[in-house]
Amino acid sequence: MTEIEKMLDGQWYFASDKALATQRMAAKILCAQYNHLSPQNMSERKQTLKRLLPNVKGAWIEPHFYCDYGHNIHAPFGVFCNHNVTILDGAEIHFGRNVLVGPNTVIAATSHHMNAKERARGLCRSKSISIGDDVWIGANVTVLGGVSIADGTIVPAGTVLR
Repeated sequence: MTEIEKMLDGQWYFASDKALATQRMAAKILCAQYNHLSPQNMSERKQTLKRLLPNVKGAWIEPHFYCDYGHNIHAPFGVFCNHNVTILDGAEIHFGRNVLVGPNTVIAATSHHMNAKERARGLCRSKSISIGDDVWIGANVTVLGGVSIADGTIVPAGTVLR
């Protein structure tokens, strides 16, 4: 089983794997391009987001935006991410319709091992995250792997969901 397969299966994996590192670098290059485009350059912004987030439709994402892979993020329509949103998408992250994500929010499907020796070896694990329809996530929220947020939920600013 490859490290990519282990990651997507929720097993412990080595994030330092060459294939994973290559995918992350490609996403980081697209994030950097997107974050440095003029707000007036709507056409290029849309094209860059399409390449970065191929499974996201109809999103409005303010810079600065960061993600690990991009292709593990899914949204059917109507996601708004305010400034400085970071998504660590080592597992699939599903957004429902009409989701608002406040500034400085971190959505982290990936975590490090709790055992210091295993953590030093570089072991990580990712768990999927599901965010329902009509959810409002306030500013400075952290959503950790394995969390599901029900339709219509308002997550208060500064909340940590684990």
